[in-house]
Amino acid sequence: MNYIQMSILFTLEYFSLFDYPLTCQEIFNWLFDISQIDKALVQKDRLIDVGITDINDQLVELVRQKKIEYKDGYYFLPCRCNIIETREKKKAVSLRKIKKARIIAKLLRFIPGLKMIAICSNLGYFNADENADIDFFIVTKDDRIWTVRFWSTFFMKILRQRPINGKTRNKICLSYFVAQNSLNLERTRVANPDTHLIYLLSQYLPIYTEDGAWGKYIECNKWINKYLPNFRYLASAKKYIIKPRFLWLKRVIGATITSCEENFYRKIQMAIMPDVLQSAARKDDRNVIISDSILKLHINDKRSKYNKKIIGRFKI
Repeated sequence: MNYIQMSILFTLEYFSLFDYPLTCQEIFNWLFDISQIDKALVQKDRLIDVGITDINDQLVELVRQKKIEYKDGYYFLPCRCNIIETREKKKAVSLRKIKKARIIAKLLRFIPGLKMIAICSNLGYFNADENADIDFFIVTKDDRIWTVRFWSTFFMKILRQRPINGKTRNKICLSYFVAQNSLNLERTRVANPDTHLIYLLSQYLPIYTEDGAWGKYIECNKWINKYLPNFRYLASAKKYIIKPRFLWLKRVIGATITSCEENFYRKIQMAIMPDVLQSAARKDDRNVIISDSILKLHINDKRSKYNKKIIGRFKI
């Protein structure tokens, strides 16, 4: 098996974990450089100047060898043709959830200091199931992360849009806030490579941005091209972005917020934050991060689990 074929199989193995078959174009875009898993392969071959025609040729050969299957424009692992229907059903579900997410973003965009909202997790690539919540990745102005989290959480609470008592369906999960000076998320990896993190970041779907925040996010995370050499954020994703409104008023209000007020919001939230989150943050395992530039509150971070699964399932 050649180098390109191994990279294709690794990519299909990853997405198979989420019941997601891929088109040829998607395989090209998300093709994982297998040398980042096995350094011995670096000298044997490289993903240099590999075009979509090369990928298509290798896919035809892998189908011929019965290592993968093809149906209705999708490629997938053997005996998994059922995930084509699963993908199509989840896309319909995801579009409904994204519609709600954009409505919520139209409210949150007025919070002073909020610069960007992106949908993350499976919903970011239209692969959410009916019971899934809506995960937001929120970028804030420097030194305003606690203010933005306080007001966004407050509004979602009074509107009864926060997950509670195990009820997560279509609720808004506000567990990830990052200040603009910390947009490079490579520092949050839990493995080298952190395959799941790399794919998660490539699947963020922007629904609100101001002052070029989405472009800054892309620029700061170009490091993922080391692992996904062909990856580019699709221009079509921008069609879900809502426009800023009353920025002048938002900036006037934002200018009145002092460092004392930011510290006040920090103290309030730290006082009521569950002990389990604060304890997890002290472990410094990057699953939970609590700082003045990153608030990553994923107590059930599954990256290590998925990283082990993909390495365990893929045999070089």
